[in-house]
Amino acid sequence: MRNKTIFLLIVVIAVFMSVPIWSEEQDTKEELWTLQKELNLLGPRFTGNEAHQKFINLIKSELDKYSIDYKEDVYKFNRWEAQDYSLKVDEINIPVSFYYPYSGITSAEGVTAPLIFCKSSSDFRKAKGKIVVVKAGVKALPTGLLFKIRNTKPGVERLPTRIKNPVVASVLNGHLLKKAKKSGALGAVLIWEGISADNAKGQYLPFTSGYKDFPVLWVDSKNGERLLSSAEKDASATLTLNARLELSETSTIYAVIPGKSKTETVIVNTHTDGTNAVEENGAIALIALAKAMSIKDEKPERTTVFVFATGHFQLPQFGIDEQQATSRWLNDHPEFWDGKDGHAKAVAGLTIEHLGCMEWKDEKNNNNYKATGKIDFELVYTANKEMNQIYLDAIKDRKMLRTITLRPRNSLYFGEGQPLFQRDIPTISLVPAPDYLCKVSENGEIDKINSTLLYEQYQTFVKILDKIDSLPSKEFGSVQKQSIGLFY
Repeated sequence: MRNKTIFLLIVVIAVFMSVPIWSEEQDTKEELWTLQKELNLLGPRFTGNEAHQKFINLIKSELDKYSIDYKEDVYKFNRWEAQDYSLKVDEINIPVSFYYPYSGITSAEGVTAPLIFCKSSSDFRKAKGKIVVVKAGVKALPTGLLFKIRNTKPGVERLPTRIKNPVVASVLNGHLLKKAKKSGALGAVLIWEGISADNAKGQYLPFTSGYKDFPVLWVDSKNGERLLSSAEKDASATLTLNARLELSETSTIYAVIPGKSKTETVIVNTHTDGTNAVEENGAIALIALAKAMSIKDEKPERTTVFVFATGHFQLPQFGIDEQQATSRWLNDHPEFWDGKDGHAKAVAGLTIEHLGCMEWKDEKNNNNYKATGKIDFELVYTANKEMNQIYLDAIKDRKMLRTITLRPRNSLYFGEGQPLFQRDIPTISLVPAPDYLCKVSENGEIDKINSTLLYEQYQTFVKILDKIDSLPSKEFGSVQKQSIGLFY
């Protein structure tokens, strides 16, 4: 009875003081998490599949709620999607980590042929009519090869001197598959080495590959050893990758919040296709930012364009000049950014990807994949010192923080901020890269997202947008392209 009386007293005081019991902050946090859960329930959103289209429709319906003007660019492309996959050796099932996206197609019965382990280039000459087995190591690469660090926050944080990541490692084996196909092999199995079986499970990698017309599967290192042993005995295997390749459609959505100025724009972008709850959840932040801007009493100084790009998971068909998928939208809509022939000029670009990521890593023996209890590194590309300072100012009051700001290395600018940077637009791009970024799993990896961190990262970009809106464009500095060399 006493607790009830206290609660009623709080309600009366809140009403009397006109203080909302449910704060705007809590309300926005709940809205973001609700959208995150809705996204996750859709399952993997491979470019152009049914789940991806449902997510695009969800974005449109959310924008409609606040009468936010948006347009839709529809693209046709060749969509590959696996229906079933398996591997047998002498009629015994071998567990498969996953398939190699856009690799190839077999019949429902698969292809049956002797196994051959190809350790060196010369071995591929013997691979005709066989199924090739290749080791694909996840090697620790020097951090300096990939990143040039500007700042770390808190200051005690440091990237390791060497980095292991399955996303990076997966793209390094394409030349081996070309050799295998050219040799006349019927298919291939790649062995994940250097990561645990749990880490390897469900990795949709590489996601940057075009169609190879050559069926390929992934296995973990333990099952890889079984294959190597079988290959030594000239055992036969049956590789099945039942998939379809068909002409399909997908859409990029872009929403425009008009500003007082029609000559300058700010572009805020992300992509909508992805494998799980993290990849890609940037769209939920863009929706919230667009809503917040649309209900303000006063127009922003500049027009803001929110771009929800498609095609990130099929870059060979969507990227222009080997860039990320947003390059297609930029190519189609120079009126929003290039400043030529009466077009508006983009004075800043913000990219939001992979919100709320907590860190999961393999232990040193690669046998145990688990949470470390830390935030996964918030990798943030900043195009110059001026944009870097804007970002650092925006995170001063953050409670959850493990940020590394980075200086881009030309094409080594990961994520959808790259095309903006390549077109000399000063950028800030959030693009954490957890090991589970491209994993397909039953729970969508949502257990690895921290809702408070997600909200704080969203709030960081609220502050960045407010700051940018208050400054003249000369304060954003100019983009300075750098060589890909290790030292500069």
